[in-house]
Amino acid sequence: MNYALKVNNVSKRANDFQILNQVSFELGRGEIVGLIGPNGAGKTSIMKILVGLTRNYTGEVDLSGVRDIGCMIETPNFYPYNTGYQNLMYFAGLNGVGKKKVEELLELLCLTDAADKNVKAYSLGMRQRLGIAQALLKDPDVLVLDEPTNGLDPEGIYEVREYIRKIADEKNITVLISSHLLDELEKMCDRAIIIKKGEIIRFMDFHNDRKKEQAEFVIESLDPETVQKILQENGYHVVSRNGQEVRVRIDADEKNDAAKLLASHNVVVTGLYEACETLEDTFLELMKA
Repeated sequence: MNYALKVNNVSKRANDFQILNQVSFELGRGEIVGLIGPNGAGKTSIMKILVGLTRNYTGEVDLSGVRDIGCMIETPNFYPYNTGYQNLMYFAGLNGVGKKKVEELLELLCLTDAADKNVKAYSLGMRQRLGIAQALLKDPDVLVLDEPTNGLDPEGIYEVREYIRKIADEKNITVLISSHLLDELEKMCDRAIIIKKGEIIRFMDFHNDRKKEQAEFVIESLDPETVQKILQENGYHVVSRNGQEVRVRIDADEKNDAAKLLASHNVVVTGLYEACETLEDTFLELMKA
């Protein structure tokens, strides 16, 4: 993979509290990566280090392949009685960017129709999109977004998610995004980094993890004990048994063979389906540890 940036063994302390401990990861060009963890896990600290807002840390952040980083950390602030266009033009002037770029971003984030309205009249979703537009003014190749869907209604969440995917696809921008809405991150991201108490405890690749040759299947039966015994005696890898469910790890094309085997022993199977573990399932299980 062609990496945009690398973080190597980054640690940060505040007084006697270890905020980050030996954090290492890489972000590929054009991919969307979710940064996930409970409050106080260190997500915002990582983001502030990446964008240069925090310099008191040890370890290395390799930005040699990055031309510019845009960011939206916490809620974006605008002049409420100025229009969206006026606000973007103001920040464009601070960044040495012209009118053409502002108009391009308004179109990209579908804010052209609202450009001449005062920001005070914007919905929260529109203000978040305006914040993303502001973060894109310098045409960055890496975009860092801290809770961009915070406080949004379902329609606003959907809008922001779609625009983030759009800019990643059309502009080949690397996006690092944090959110507590795990199902939204799973829909949006290519990968996820799960952090707990300042340490990375799991990487998830949503593409490769779903392309494994073997998967976990749930077999439901009124006699799960017999199901488990028959499967194990015939060399199947039984993962667990819980209530009327037996979980077995098999190739997708083997599920019919497993069903026929059980039928040959007069075992009635009431359900057979793939167990799809969600990001939320994995996150909650890791937080228990």
